[in-house]
Amino acid sequence: MKFFLKKIVIFILSTIFLVSSLTPSLAARKQFNIGTGFIGSSMHALGTVMAKYMQNNLSMRVTARPYVGPSAFLPLVNTGELTMGLSSMGEANAAYRGLNTQPKKDLRTVARLFAMPFAFVARKDSGIKTVADLRGKKVVLDFVAAGAVTDMSQTMLDGAGISRDDIEVITVSGVGQGIEAVVEGNADAAPGSVSMAAVRKANATAGITILTLVADGFQERLSQSQSQSSDIRAIVVDPGTYPGVEIETRIFALDIFLVVPKSLEDEDVIKILEVLHSNWSDMQKEHNVLSNYNMAEFVHSSQTVPYHKAAIDFYKQGKGIAVWDEDANLRNQKLLNIWN
Repeated sequence: MKFFLKKIVIFILSTIFLVSSLTPSLAARKQFNIGTGFIGSSMHALGTVMAKYMQNNLSMRVTARPYVGPSAFLPLVNTGELTMGLSSMGEANAAYRGLNTQPKKDLRTVARLFAMPFAFVARKDSGIKTVADLRGKKVVLDFVAAGAVTDMSQTMLDGAGISRDDIEVITVSGVGQGIEAVVEGNADAAPGSVSMAAVRKANATAGITILTLVADGFQERLSQSQSQSSDIRAIVVDPGTYPGVEIETRIFALDIFLVVPKSLEDEDVIKILEVLHSNWSDMQKEHNVLSNYNMAEFVHSSQTVPYHKAAIDFYKQGKGIAVWDEDANLRNQKLLNIWN
């Protein structure tokens, strides 16, 4: 009888130990999921590269999950259903502040990764060369699943002095569908990341031109734009830099950040940052949009979502190259104060 009772006690203790070891936080850490743009987008390509290195280094399953746009996955990051997401700060800003949506107050930043090149794309045989040429044309401007892209695109039009009343507005679900509309002749131009596979495919299929912003006074008009795209700015790229760029071309760039839920455990945030830091050079070789960016820019003034507290501690302790200084602290606190 004693032997039988002893076996029961051992069984109960073993079961308690096993159940306690499988806490929700540990179970959740057995898999990370990265919210990205659609398959063929620059964000999905980057998410796939990040997932590969995280999986190799963390010995857990890590998956890049494609969505039609950040508007579709940022709510899932906010609630913790997704571990992290790749988003322009235009999209994240709209989500965090609740611009035309319910506010996603629990989004947090981990790092600014790079600036995505962004421009209007037209078919080469259309004769359209500049953003100013879009007046009176059919232009993809409204995005059902990527609302902040609409805002960024309007900012680009603002630079050329064009309002939405000056064009025939085309509505699509996501950026990929906009590029397809141009290829198929259903739109004269559409905005998108000029580094994404969909743009390369469009160039191979129909031939494209990346439209340049050459209108006089564009800087003043951009600064006076009423849009919320605080992270978009004009840049100049050389011929051959991207498909459809045959001359020196002024396009745009918007900063891309890695965001996570506020509820993500500190140790998980640190793991993510450690993987990025230890594999950055290899990731740059696999995804060329990272090639001109370094880890010193992981803390960046274009943030529109507060940083996760574990990321702040990581930078403050000098574990990375980026510096968390008083300016960063003030920017971050200002964003936190929106909902405090």
